[in-house]
This record gives sequence, structure tokens and C-alpha cells, in this order.
Amino acid sequence: MIRHSLKALLAACLLALAVPSLANPILVGEPPPDELGNSTEGQRILLSEGKGQLQIVSFWATWCPPCREELPILNAIQTQVGADRLRVIAINLEEPRRQFRRAMRAYKDFELTFVHDKRGTIARRYGVKGIPFMVILDVDGTVAYTHTGYNESELPGIVDEINGLLIKNKLYVDAAPDDAVGGPAQNGD
Repeated sequence: MIRHSLKALLAACLLALAVPSLANPILVGEPPPDELGNSTEGQRILLSEGKGQLQIVSFWATWCPPCREELPILNAIQTQVGADRLRVIAINLEEPRRQFRRAMRAYKDFELTFVHDKRGTIARRYGVKGIPFMVILDVDGTVAYTHTGYNESELPGIVDEINGLLIKNKLYVDAAPDDAVGGPAQNGD
């Protein structure tokens, strides 16, 4: 138990040293930096091109267990809602290209937009201080929510935030607000 806690503390300290914070953090209600680099397909990713849809920007790494738990959930949400309503951009943070390519093979069936931030340039613009780090954008392109260093137990609350935005913007699936992403099942009785 102590050994696990020390490892977690060491990892947090190393990450804090590896990703310096910015003077201008991401603020709720404000637009974040527009350019997110290039996708694995070589397409330039601009958040401004996604206005009218919810967007989630998530910084992750293969060595981060909560990140690895989050990616399949984000993929399932985007698949259920539809990429025309919700776009997830998953930004791999400062891992060697070889490690990133290995991860892309593992996630080959995912429909997320993947970006490799090999040098941490995008992370610095976003003021990333720990991972996972998530920014949820409303349809107008402004930040609705941010989350840093969360774990599996916090994911249902994040899904609730996403559902709330889907409902608010009338982007939910099947025209039933209670049956938005992960909502109560409708049995038709």
C-alpha cells in the first residue's frame, strides 16, 4: 500500500516537472486555443471547425491507468451520440513515437481523433498540470467544464455533464432526454 502510494506520488511529481503550467489557464466560459496539431491521418485539427457540436479534448498517456479507462468510454459516447454531434480529440502527451504507434494499434477500432503531442506544445498552451486532463466544449466553442487528474469513480459525473450539454443543446440520441448517453433504459411500458 505504501509502495503504491509512493509510486503515485513520484509519478505526479515527475509529471508536474515535465509539464510546466501556463500563465493563462483554460477558463470556463472562454474559448480554448484553437489549433490542436495534426491527427494521425495528417489532418489539421481546429476546434473552430467543430462549432455546433460538443467537443471533448482529452490529454492522455499509455502509462496513466485512468486515461486508459477513459478512452473506451469516450469512444462509446462518441459512437452512441454520433461524431456529427460530439467529437472527441484524444491528445497523447509526450510519449515516444514508438509507444504512441503501439497505442494506435491497440485503439485501431476507435473512432476518436488522435493527436500525438510529442513535445508537449499543445499541453503547455492548455496549461495541463496533470493527466488525465479533459476540456469539454459547448456548441459555441467555449469551455463548459475542465477536469484534471480524475479517476474512474468520477467518470459517471463527467458523463452526466456531457448528457446535460447534449440535452441543453438538443443533441441527445433518440429524442428522449432520459435516454441520453448512459441514461436510464427505456423499456416502453
